[in-house]
Amino acid sequence: MQVMEASILAVYLLFMTFIGIYFAKRAHSSEDDYWTAGRNINSFVGSFALFAAVASSSSLMGAVGSGVTLGIPFLFAYGFGAVAIPSFALFLISGQIRRAGVKTMPEFFLIRFGKPVQIVAAVIVVLSMTFYMVPQLTASGLIGSYVLGIDYTTAVIVLGIGFTLYAALGGMWAITYTDLIQGAVMVIGMCVLAILILVDHEGLGTLIQDALAADPAFGEVTQPWMSYFGLFLAFLWFGVVSPSAVMRNFASRDAKTARRSALGACILYLFVFIFGAIIASAGASLGIIDSLNNQDMIFISVIEHYMPPVLAGIMLAGLLAAIMSSADAMLLAISAGVAHDLYKGHLNKEASEKNVTRLGFIVMILASLVGIYFAIDPPQLIAIMVGWVSGAMLSAFGFPIVLGIWWKRANMAGALAGMLGGSAAFIIMAALPFALVAEPIVAAPVSAILMIIVSLMTPPPSETMQREVDRYHSHIETKG
Repeated sequence: MQVMEASILAVYLLFMTFIGIYFAKRAHSSEDDYWTAGRNINSFVGSFALFAAVASSSSLMGAVGSGVTLGIPFLFAYGFGAVAIPSFALFLISGQIRRAGVKTMPEFFLIRFGKPVQIVAAVIVVLSMTFYMVPQLTASGLIGSYVLGIDYTTAVIVLGIGFTLYAALGGMWAITYTDLIQGAVMVIGMCVLAILILVDHEGLGTLIQDALAADPAFGEVTQPWMSYFGLFLAFLWFGVVSPSAVMRNFASRDAKTARRSALGACILYLFVFIFGAIIASAGASLGIIDSLNNQDMIFISVIEHYMPPVLAGIMLAGLLAAIMSSADAMLLAISAGVAHDLYKGHLNKEASEKNVTRLGFIVMILASLVGIYFAIDPPQLIAIMVGWVSGAMLSAFGFPIVLGIWWKRANMAGALAGMLGGSAAFIIMAALPFALVAEPIVAAPVSAILMIIVSLMTPPPSETMQREVDRYHSHIETKG
């Protein structure tokens, strides 16, 4: 066991749990408070919350691990797409979808297209977010087993239950304010590590030389061009198609705050990408990637090599923060999809807000257990797992949500065709011997074409709905 690092992680996890307990009563007072933090989050807190929601274990451990294993061009493809996540969402949906006044992405589809689209969307949200938990739990298991000196499976279970507890207790209130802390820990921790690396190697130029000397393939293109483009697309669209990220817009005070939060998150992500490239170069310079049982562990090897125990403990807490900040947002999206969209939306419309939030609590626990089960024996390379899930969500949601906001002619039949057709195309491409994480290159255009053609071949939406679309682009705010 790494005693100092373990102590810091334990204190950190207890502090996050305390925040969940602190916000529990407030969060469970209404659905608005549980799912959207009362729509009262300012742009400063919102920037860190959105950044932390999208900066998952793939942004830290996964990006560095895949960069060292598959070469720095792979990390650049990931990084450029990831940095563009908030800015792309800023222009396409942030302000517009906040003006819709909804609590969840499926609820937006309900208002814009109707019940069938909402049901399909809710099912896809629950499935995609549950499987998106797997890379987060994988990373927590790798960190926990190393720091605590316990086996990987036990670490997955202990840490998985740990971050589920505060999310389930405090809802969006706890998740947002823990994400403020977790986002700051991530950025500061990676900055300190990058500085220590540059000092040790006496500058960036020497660091690159050392990395290439230890691993000449570090600077090479190792995958087909479609893999790089597919990964870039999947992450570029993440802030538009991921329910865990989109829900941050609903928590903002208004559309302007949502847009400012997206801009702030973009700046934070840019710093993380720069620091990540430095850390990946340091990982390559160690020349140990082939000796690791899991290549994502290279990040932890870099931490241990360049940092003293106290700072290493804080940086490991930063890695855990990346996991927790994304996993809690995913859990909230899953629980909202089941409790709010499916249960209250279709099974029991008269359900009280307290019963709905209680069901959301239970769903979070169950979703976490499912994620833990699959994370016990996951595939390697966290970034690849995240790329697959992100690509699946882009194929299903990308054009239905964007065309739903920007094209008044889009209708229910078109949205269903695009959502189901894109999902089916992704599954088919994933089953074929195709380029790694390149499925959205085919599946997303299939979704767009189907949605446009079917919408044009079927009756247009009502005049009332078309005026609603106009309102998304006005300056009229909806508070509830």
